[in-house]
Amino acid sequence: MITDIFKTYSNFIYQGGPVVFILFLISLYLFVLIFAKFKYLFFDISEVQDQYKKRLSEINNDEFYLLNLSSLKCDYRNIINKDFFIIQTLIALCPVLGLLGTVTGMIEVFDVVSFFGTGNARALASGITKATLPTMTGMAISIVGLLTYTVLNSKSQSIISEL
Repeated sequence: MITDIFKTYSNFIYQGGPVVFILFLISLYLFVLIFAKFKYLFFDISEVQDQYKKRLSEINNDEFYLLNLSSLKCDYRNIINKDFFIIQTLIALCPVLGLLGTVTGMIEVFDVVSFFGTGNARALASGITKATLPTMTGMAISIVGLLTYTVLNSKSQSIISEL
């Protein structure tokens, strides 16, 4: 069973070319970050809120209350929004890499046409596959990443407004 899954993925990566392998690595990193952020925002945030409340009670007695309060809010906003920029960048990078795969696949199609002419349909199909699979892969990763990013960003904004 596991070997069948491995063969399927290795065949997919082979048919899509090296760009699909790069997209696979980027998607692994992206979804590890998304999973960690999801765990943090939905399960571990109560610890951060408790720390915030504790520090808030400590500064209530301070003479520089407003200055410390704005600094504290800024610190916690940065903690909560950590890694969002990397997630956004990876989401934006996936379709661009997919287009790079399209260009490299089309170059292969043109090489086949220049060598064999238009008579070798099997060779043309291989190049067309290498041209379309990276684009589809990059778009799919980007769509799933964008949907999960929207959920995470919405949750982080609601946590920040509560603080």
